Amino acid sequence: MKHIFTVFLFSLICISVLFAPDAPEHLAFSRSAFMRAHPVADTNDAILPLQQYCAGMVQHYASRFRRARTEQAHAEYLFVVTTDGLRWQEVFTGADSALLNDQSITNDPAHFNAKYWAETPDARRKKLMPFFWSVLAENGQIYGNRHYGNNVNVDNQMWFSYPGYNEIFTGFADDRHIWSNNKKLNPNTNVLEYLNRCPGFENKVAAFCSWDAFPYILNEKRSGMLVNAGYESRTENLVSAAQLRLNAAQFTEEHPFEASCRTDAMTWAFGMEYLQTNHPKVMYIGLGETDEYAHAGKYGQYLDAAHYADQCLADLWNQIQQDPVYRGKSAILITTDHGRGNEKQWRNHHGLLSGSNEIWFALAAPQLQKQGELKTPMQHWQKQFAQTMSNLLGFNFRCEHPVGSPVQEAFNPVKVHASLR
Repeated sequence: MKHIFTVFLFSLICISVLFAPDAPEHLAFSRSAFMRAHPVADTNDAILPLQQYCAGMVQHYASRFRRARTEQAHAEYLFVVTTDGLRWQEVFTGADSALLNDQSITNDPAHFNAKYWAETPDARRKKLMPFFWSVLAENGQIYGNRHYGNNVNVDNQMWFSYPGYNEIFTGFADDRHIWSNNKKLNPNTNVLEYLNRCPGFENKVAAFCSWDAFPYILNEKRSGMLVNAGYESRTENLVSAAQLRLNAAQFTEEHPFEASCRTDAMTWAFGMEYLQTNHPKVMYIGLGETDEYAHAGKYGQYLDAAHYADQCLADLWNQIQQDPVYRGKSAILITTDHGRGNEKQWRNHHGLLSGSNEIWFALAAPQLQKQGELKTPMQHWQKQFAQTMSNLLGFNFRCEHPVGSPVQEAFNPVKVHASLR
């Protein structure tokens, strides 16, 4: 009886694979062909060929998986950085003069004008984000300048943080389950936990975030990867004095926000200490001060937070270039979770406020062409980022829910007229 059950079980496995949409042709076979190749006298003899076939099938898929990562150019490491709720307007045109000179939201207009104002949008954006518009623009790709019809939008209908981060990392706008910022475990598999299970990437994925909701957004409990967020000490594998000092320092520094959001400087320090001592293969850092200061109605500090985020990017870039482990082998994706309202409504964002669904992103990787700012009309979606991250590393992110397609223009650049560049 047990032999009959074994035969039945192996047969189900074999048949289920053959009906898969990507089943290879050379694994297809008929019952008669199999029996001719492996004549059997009884059920005991039938077990061996079925076992051999299943072993061969597993070996085939394992080799195909390895080839998928070696037959195409890909990065070996990935860094993702988000700065919460930073508008595309500031990214592409710099400080807004109407907001900058409004004393009700800018506490010292003269001071912030000296720091961030210039006569042209190009000069203003370089004053606000000098690294972004020099080194990154020269070495990567930047999407989302709506003045050229280069549009990037969120696909979810909520237009705030948890739904946005869910869409970024799962490739799936799930308005049915993710419709608030409440701290509930995300039911959707995300690309970071997928990568954390890929061969060679196990326990090499980590996230450091200012907002304390990220252990729920990334479902740290299910994924098993490190997610350090909010005012959370690191207690796993304490090996450095620097790590202990950071644990203590985050509780003694000034807390300008609610207890749910750690300062970006502290989050960045945690992340960089981990980077230098552990050399992760995938790291995500989620900054939050741009959104915090915007909600507080402090436009000058909002600009300072954007400027600090740019300094963080420069720091990350320099560490990558100086470290032989990462240099020439690392991809970077930079984006935001949602947009904001326009003009006087810049403080807020939600599904009924125009502009809240407008975002931007930037990419840099050794296998991508250096295109700088994209000025070709096109439409991209936040749900495309997860598969793009996976493809940058040579993987194809698949899970229980639909996943948006990658940003094809990043891998296959569109030819544009020189006058549009």
